[in-house]
Amino acid sequence: MAEMGLTPTDRWHLLGKHGCHYVDSADFVEIREFDELELTHPEWGTLGVPSDPGGPDARWCRHCEDTIDELRSRRYNTIGELKTVVPYRDISWETVDAAGDCPWCGKADSATRYDETLDESVCPACAWKYNHGPDVENPPETDQRRKKPTDVVDPVRYTYYTGNAVRPSEESAPAESREQARQRAVDEQRPYVEVKIKGKYADVVCDIAGTGRRFTPAAIEEIESLQADQKDKTDADPEHKSYVMTDIGPRGTHVQTTTLFPEDARSHADTLAAIAADPSNWQ
Repeated sequence: MAEMGLTPTDRWHLLGKHGCHYVDSADFVEIREFDELELTHPEWGTLGVPSDPGGPDARWCRHCEDTIDELRSRRYNTIGELKTVVPYRDISWETVDAAGDCPWCGKADSATRYDETLDESVCPACAWKYNHGPDVENPPETDQRRKKPTDVVDPVRYTYYTGNAVRPSEESAPAESREQARQRAVDEQRPYVEVKIKGKYADVVCDIAGTGRRFTPAAIEEIESLQADQKDKTDADPEHKSYVMTDIGPRGTHVQTTTLFPEDARSHADTLAAIAADPSNWQ
């Protein structure tokens, strides 16, 4: 299970995969399981800290608090999306020994609840949240989930030029508009990857909404790492005079990285396309 540790300054930090970068393992005076449900206020839903050990001022460190908020946001969005396509409610979750990462929120080593109907193994907090909200106004009467393919699904790729950017003569112009390419990805249930060349810089978009799926937490972490690498690379390049902006939409289907050099953008798009094409990165 995920763990948490207390420092002498009365600050609680996450450990392991979600470990806080601001403390060393030797700094902890207490380590225990991160039981999110036990620490959550039953009425308000706010996350507290253990009543002991620690003094009256004990609380979460700000960085770890943000990490937990991100886990909770993923949980809320995943459950909300799932309930628009399945009719199942009030699930009787089974406790299992397997404890991989939760595919809904991404919490490490916590997937100890399983339901055969949903065919999902999730963490206790996600299982509880599924049964207690959020819900949708008009839930479906039948299971409308698309069957996830087992083979690679090639993305629809699109590159276009704006502003003072000029398409190289050796590069063929696309046979369809950008809007048509996006719609084709939806119609054919394929990922969509786009490169927008603006001149000195370029933007990259990767979207898998057309597949009816969203990226897994593990895939999102890989994408975030790739985006961080791009930021570090441009920060170290004196020729790069702008700032790389990154975004992963709350639904977990849309990824954007902006203000890369064009060649970096093309390479980044290739890497994102490989991630998006693999159904094992979908949920």
